[in-house]
Amino acid sequence: MTDRPAGDEPAGARAGLFDLRRILALLFGVYGTVLTVMGATVTSQADLDRAGGVNVNLWVGVGMLLGAAAFAGWARLRPIRLPPASDPGLSDPSGPGPH
Repeated sequence: MTDRPAGDEPAGARAGLFDLRRILALLFGVYGTVLTVMGATVTSQADLDRAGGVNVNLWVGVGMLLGAAAFAGWARLRPIRLPPASDPGLSDPSGPGPH
């Protein structure tokens, strides 16, 4: 356990929460799962005939699942890192110190 209060996470944890790669991975994963299931279970022969014999829902769903895995892996392997907080008095020319 840590000695930090419950709502006091490091800034990097809060920055990674709304990382666009994670949001895209979630959306691609949900839609990809729906399309894959629909393509594997509900596709009729009439649907296949209209698409030139290709099960479009199945293949696009699998592609979206691969995209979701790529975004999730990217976000996990290269997380957002914020620069360390610096003392604002050091960089401010009007701050304390000799002038």
